[in-house]
Amino acid sequence: MRDLIQQIVLAELEEYSQQFSQQEKEITELKRRLNNMIKVGKVSAWSDDHKRIKVKFGGNETPLIKWFSACAGDVAEYRLPSIGEQAVLLNVGGGDNSTTSIALIGVPSDQFPLPTDNPDETLRVYPDKTSVKYNHVSHKLTIDIKSGEAEVIAPKRIKLDTPLLYVTGSIKADGDVTDHTRSMKADRVIYNGHKHESPETKAPTSTPNKEQ
Repeated sequence: MRDLIQQIVLAELEEYSQQFSQQEKEITELKRRLNNMIKVGKVSAWSDDHKRIKVKFGGNETPLIKWFSACAGDVAEYRLPSIGEQAVLLNVGGGDNSTTSIALIGVPSDQFPLPTDNPDETLRVYPDKTSVKYNHVSHKLTIDIKSGEAEVIAPKRIKLDTPLLYVTGSIKADGDVTDHTRSMKADRVIYNGHKHESPETKAPTSTPNKEQ
């Protein structure tokens, strides 16, 4: 009788046992996918067109994948990640081969630490040590170009609205220079053509010997 009852109970539980087994497989698969969803690695290579990267994590390496940019619409920004730069991999597809991963770049590391520890500064430093810094306490913007040139192009005009423009070096203009009275070209015309009255004869003198 006891054996019969045990067989009946086991028969009734068989369906639930199969369900538990299936759920266990699904949980195992979910754990595997979760483990593959987020990884930390380092940029290891660039594509030939410098629009995709490879990332090494553990003993593995992704295929060429996209990286996260601050903006990628009508407003777009481009910065090629450095080789060795730390990145967080988001495996949005959850697969094992990381082909659907996206790299979140910009994670500080020992190789590329943060360039400042001043909480009052917003600072960007370039490979040649050129920097753009703004201190919101002193209200000072500093652009420090270590070598080369700075070029600002505007089709109509560039306006500097400030009480004082201080220049430590020379100023050169290919065109005319004008202040609130007249242009330097007009001043040269006046200077080159001006005459004085002779104190003895009251007759006009000749124009200057040298023109500006």
